[in-house]
Amino acid sequence: MIRYKRWWDKLGITLSLVCLVHCLALPLVIALLPLFAAQWLQANGFHMAMAIALLPVALLAVLPGLRMHGRRSVAAAMAAGLSLLSTAAFAGEMLLTQEWVVALTVAGGTILVAAHAVNLALCRACPACATHAHVAVHEAERP
Repeated sequence: MIRYKRWWDKLGITLSLVCLVHCLALPLVIALLPLFAAQWLQANGFHMAMAIALLPVALLAVLPGLRMHGRRSVAAAMAAGLSLLSTAAFAGEMLLTQEWVVALTVAGGTILVAAHAVNLALCRACPACATHAHVAVHEAERP
């Protein structure tokens, strides 16, 4: 059984915020730096790496929370955020305009931050999370 760890949500929030800051700051960075120096920021590889990094973090944060709190809306929000980010990262500019890539990335990152924050708040409010009593409850329920 996977135990809920608050730091998965905190890591998910941090990674999602890094993604958001990257996406929002990119136009400013490009304007301030010579184009060749900022080329690595525009590379689609960064978006792909972030999408891949966010997937296991989101799963490790939301699955134990879903088992304990049963809030499917948090899992749905995680899935929506990851879907938007993945679409922006992997479809990218081959199928989408730069504006759509930015919009999907910002929307997906914002949804992920919100879902992690809600999951973290639910765990903070749950006495079982603080004591890990949920593990004993779930193990006692097994046949």
